[in-house]
Amino acid sequence: MHLDTATLAQACSSQQFLGIIVVFAIVASILFPRLFQKQKQDDTQDGLFTANKRFSWEPSFFSRVRWITNAQEILTDADNKAQGRPYRLARGDTDQIILPPALIPELNRLGADVLNSRESHAFGLLGHLTGMGVVRKTSFHVRVLLSHISPALPALFPLTGARISAAIKEEFPQSDQWVAMKPSKAVVRCVSESIALVLFGEEMTAKNPELVNLAHEHTNNVFQVCFAMRCVPAWMQPFLVWLLPPKWSLLRGWRKLTGYVVPRVQQLKEEFAENRRDREVNPDVLSWMVEAGRTEMERDPNVLTALVGSIAAGSTYSIANFCCRTIMDMVAHPDVLDAVRAEIRDKHSDVRGRWDMAALASLEKLESAMKESARLTPGTLLVYSRVVKKDHVLSTGLALKKGQFVTMSGATRTMGPEYFENPREYHGLRFCAEDKIEEHRARPFKDIDTDILTWGAGRWACPGRLISDLAAKILLVKLLDEYDFGFVGNKPLARHSMHEFLFFHPDNQMLVRRREDSRGIVFV
Repeated sequence: MHLDTATLAQACSSQQFLGIIVVFAIVASILFPRLFQKQKQDDTQDGLFTANKRFSWEPSFFSRVRWITNAQEILTDADNKAQGRPYRLARGDTDQIILPPALIPELNRLGADVLNSRESHAFGLLGHLTGMGVVRKTSFHVRVLLSHISPALPALFPLTGARISAAIKEEFPQSDQWVAMKPSKAVVRCVSESIALVLFGEEMTAKNPELVNLAHEHTNNVFQVCFAMRCVPAWMQPFLVWLLPPKWSLLRGWRKLTGYVVPRVQQLKEEFAENRRDREVNPDVLSWMVEAGRTEMERDPNVLTALVGSIAAGSTYSIANFCCRTIMDMVAHPDVLDAVRAEIRDKHSDVRGRWDMAALASLEKLESAMKESARLTPGTLLVYSRVVKKDHVLSTGLALKKGQFVTMSGATRTMGPEYFENPREYHGLRFCAEDKIEEHRARPFKDIDTDILTWGAGRWACPGRLISDLAAKILLVKLLDEYDFGFVGNKPLARHSMHEFLFFHPDNQMLVRRREDSRGIVFV
């Protein structure tokens, strides 16, 4: 569960809101002349060309506007020009040094004292405005996810499956006639059930829809604030943010979240103190944070609240967004949809209707379709983002300087013909083809893959990838078994983008109907 930045755009849930932001940015540009000030120049003696800047003294405002509206074309043109060499990207809010993915092994060997992903994460979340700044100071939540929650997934699996299944029944139509609906909202609600369970545990979330709703409402508010404030310079953000209704909703959400987390932390501390020897720790993030916290910061209930909110913000919409895109791609390619659905039904017969984690992990065609959707429409065009903490010279001779932002264009791998045949075409079963099947089995979707970079790479790759993979597969298997999907008017849906974010638009409608021959999958 890392910051999949497609959620920034996903969270802007209405065209009306986007229109307000556009008008707001235009008015601000008139009222605040500093908006047109030149961006502070980086040292340009490194020989890198600068993309998205027409001339050296062009005001950063214009780079910002072009990036908001045309990021994919800007990156494609720059990648073609660079031909595997580093370059500088003017984004308007900051300059980014775009490094080739070939450098990943070398970069992975550098410590956090040289390249820091948490600084980049906090910058992307506008932590000073959203309350997420705590991720600059600690990686405690990452340690808990990797060391305690991922190993506990077998214990969480049956209940996660039951919660998602119940949410599907509530959110999706039960009619066998075609019904037009916005799948994004329904899928977000289903994913929220699994995220809330992982964060707070069975006891806190049982019959507590307010807490489950808070998981995605909080995320929605965080990213509406982030998305809006990306449109204006940093010096204006602390003032203008208070004009945004989502900022006030976010503050109310933080208070609600604190009202749940702080008493629960105190309760857990008392329980653990009474049962030091024989206690069992519930398989949820909050319980393990209380158990594993060692420093004063790691024991602070307010810090734990912020970390729980950070995990929710980095997971809920990213998983939902990915699931919607995967379904959309399969509906546009019925041969892939039929093959995946047949695989699910064959597996259902093999396991006699009782699905465990091994059965879910063995769906090779579904895995291939998931990889292909992640390859063609990643959550973000930029991956492996870091902040340089001290000067360092790479083996190529490129000097990285303290304070710079470095990142990579994922398309240099995912769209490279040397890695994928006909890379711009969708082939949902390409990864499980006869000549690829062994490699496919050795590199499941949940693992780090430097050709697709879905989860990033290195020690700071997405720490919640196993949880995300599990929730997505449970949701997709249930939906594909129980529902037919189609496009309204047989018109395929377009992929939407804004800034570097690619997303399934929340206002997209699809046709949905319940299948009469569904198998009634149960997860055990």
